[in-house]
Amino acid sequence: MQRTTSNLDATGGNAATRSPRALRRLSVATVVVTYALVVLGDTVRVTESGMGCRSWPLCNGNLGLVGNYHAMLEQSHRYLATAVTALVVITYLVARREARHDRSVRAAALASIVMIVIQVPLGAITVLAHNAGWTVAVHLAGAWLLVAATTITMVAVVRGTRSGSPALDSEMARALTTPLGVSLVAMFMLGVAGMVVLHDKASLSCPSWPFCSGSVRSTGMVLQYIHRFMALVAGVALVWLTVRTWRLERATALERNLAGVTLGLLLITAGFGAIVATTGAPEYAQDLHLALASGLWLSLVALAGYITLPGAGAVVDG
Repeated sequence: MQRTTSNLDATGGNAATRSPRALRRLSVATVVVTYALVVLGDTVRVTESGMGCRSWPLCNGNLGLVGNYHAMLEQSHRYLATAVTALVVITYLVARREARHDRSVRAAALASIVMIVIQVPLGAITVLAHNAGWTVAVHLAGAWLLVAATTITMVAVVRGTRSGSPALDSEMARALTTPLGVSLVAMFMLGVAGMVVLHDKASLSCPSWPFCSGSVRSTGMVLQYIHRFMALVAGVALVWLTVRTWRLERATALERNLAGVTLGLLLITAGFGAIVATTGAPEYAQDLHLALASGLWLSLVALAGYITLPGAGAVVDG
């Protein structure tokens, strides 16, 4: 009885699900800046600026923004990575203090810390390995996992209590487990495959869409087919997930809308993929395609958080 009482705030709400406004704002800011970091990292890859700085952590022996366009892009990416690191650490420390009764918040914030600890040396290895293909792919995979961790932290922080039976919430989560799991795995693999396509310049190997009508390099054509097959699997899974979410009576308006946003981002991302393939893969199109793909991943992870986290489904007022 004492434990139950200690979790009630002055208004009778559950303190474990009513995080302070500062923590909510901090978690949202962390997601926004982390997404910006991924987008800037994509720009670095598209413009081949990764080796603008041939040393780490200093850029060719300099701390500030000096050198040519490529060096400044790469160094800006490192500055933003520092800001993300600071935000992740601060969010974790605040979560430990302000959300000490909420295990999901603390666990997600800790996962973000773990991903930062992994990502920083991966960035260094990528530079020291002169942007070897495997390092670029692994670094992107780590970046997407970091986005996932910060997004789940945000959802856990801003979520509210959902009225009704917890058993119904569990039933809904079980009903969506398969399409949600397939969507997450397919999207993650699609992102990694897309970075390999970009790194190996395989975008030029298939100047048609959705099927390849010719090939410049056989390896590039194989990579293109793998990427497009994963896009097909992810697309079917996301449509499946969206339809199932819309048809569930237990789904909230937020979950239905988020599923719709995810499906919309899928269509726009696929459209830019077609533009990349049929226009000679210009830098702007590749950059937008990657930015949209990362946004799609973020939206999907947020939907997963609202569906699976206990008490998810409504944003806390205040």
